[in-house]
Amino acid sequence: MIDWKYQTFFVAAFSLFCPLHAYFLVKHFEPSSARGWYSKGWGVLAVYMAVVISVILFRSFLYEPFAFPSTSMQPTLQQGNHLIVKKLGYRTYGTYGVHLTRQDIASPELMQRGKLYAFYPPHKDVPFVKRLMALPGDRIAIQGNNIRVNGSVLASKLLYETDQLTVYEEMQDGSIYLIQRLKGFPSNDMGERVVPENSYFFMGDNRDNSADSRFWGSVASDSIIGEVIYVLK
Repeated sequence: MIDWKYQTFFVAAFSLFCPLHAYFLVKHFEPSSARGWYSKGWGVLAVYMAVVISVILFRSFLYEPFAFPSTSMQPTLQQGNHLIVKKLGYRTYGTYGVHLTRQDIASPELMQRGKLYAFYPPHKDVPFVKRLMALPGDRIAIQGNNIRVNGSVLASKLLYETDQLTVYEEMQDGSIYLIQRLKGFPSNDMGERVVPENSYFFMGDNRDNSADSRFWGSVASDSIIGEVIYVLK
């Protein structure tokens, strides 16, 4: 976890600390004393494998950290933010680019409009993070700043604007979040669509600079990785 956040500094620190610690242990080792099982060949291998397997299982089935690479979720997420994704129950399990299982989510109740989720989009095998806007069977349409879901326009409020952008507060199903619109960009209006069964419609909070379901369609249930539960800025 430390290396995931700070990277080079702690890699270098541990690279210095570990051999110094080993030297200290060897220098003060009493040859006549019995070696612990963990210092024998098979013990070292067993400890190493236990740690590696535990990390892989934890990242695959429970929680996994991600570094957010784009600006598509501004102002909510900034490029380079670190995220923690909760994966249990979503059943698209795997880590380090290896897929262990890809099944429909365990329960539709895990998916709630207005929250952030990680998923694999239809056109790439790379994790994306976007906001869930519509569930299976929902009708969604976009006209300018107005997003209409099942006939109702999402409530929004202007917060501030600059020469380049305008920031709004948007509300959906109890979730309140920020979105931004870039001045001088087309609004990318979209006629009404019905979200297919076992699929979900996602959009980025940076509405004029986000590749999302408006362009490549809805995301299948077996491509949902999990919910974003923590953002480390």
